[in-house]
Amino acid sequence: MGRNLANPLVTGQAEGFESDVASPRAGRISQLKVVLYQDVKAGDVVAIVDAMDPLILSNTVNLAQAEMNAIRTDGGFRPTDKVRYAEFEFAWLNLRAELASLTAELSFAELELQRATKLIESKLISQELYDSAKLTFDVKQKTLNQKQSVLADMEKRLKELSPASTEDSKYISAALAVAEEKFHVAEAQLAPLKLVAPISGRVRTLSKLSGATVATGDPIVTISSSEVNYIIGFLNQPLRLEPKVGERVTVRSRGAKRVTGMAVITQIGPRVEMFDSPLRVRGMGNSQQRGLPIIVNVPANLKLLPGELVDLTLDTTPPAGI
Repeated sequence: MGRNLANPLVTGQAEGFESDVASPRAGRISQLKVVLYQDVKAGDVVAIVDAMDPLILSNTVNLAQAEMNAIRTDGGFRPTDKVRYAEFEFAWLNLRAELASLTAELSFAELELQRATKLIESKLISQELYDSAKLTFDVKQKTLNQKQSVLADMEKRLKELSPASTEDSKYISAALAVAEEKFHVAEAQLAPLKLVAPISGRVRTLSKLSGATVATGDPIVTISSSEVNYIIGFLNQPLRLEPKVGERVTVRSRGAKRVTGMAVITQIGPRVEMFDSPLRVRGMGNSQQRGLPIIVNVPANLKLLPGELVDLTLDTTPPAGI
């Protein structure tokens, strides 16, 4: 016989695309904007991650300042007007660094105050702990407002000044430019990250909640497409069939009303793999089996959900000698 029908109990599973939303850096989830099984669109913000350590920025600026002092010492500069301008500009950088650090600290203090507010309403913490959280937030808010006012004044004065146009001042300006670039890097590290949905679909799992810390690459949310993109099945060993791309497959849905559609094999796996429930042939218990994976397209007349099981019948040529 030149043709052979596969066992009609070969099981396939409808699959849709999935994507994890992960943070590209370590931090703390300040806001989780989705709930389990919520529909989202590609580009929607699903979480906001704050930097873990507000000291990152100030440490980077301190390093840049130390390098600046070394350049001055090596060049033998005296505190002339041109150097004073450079020092004034660097003081402006330092203040910007403090503001960025304070902004991050204020964000943490606000989260703690929100948490303390919920806890004291439920009478789970003392009034003293709540008052401490509120005082910390108020102090940081006031300090931030004061420094923002000073920074605005410094920026105005910087525009009114102009450094001396000498080779020495150019050397200082170059050093300041390097320091400012380092500052920008650290400032970016402190800025909150908005994590967006890479695909449209539905939230399948929440691996982290608001307030949780995350490491680089930790998945926070998994989004599953609502559309079925392909059907995967496994041909059991011993392989009595020789599947080929383009060969026809009959796909039958399960349920009270079974619908049949015609499909073709679009891809074949490179090797025999282990597979487990729910792709296992029924009645074989819970042990894993080995099989050759195949990908089948979705018949247009079948309305399937991701994860739904179907029965596959392959019309293929048996291997030589069978």
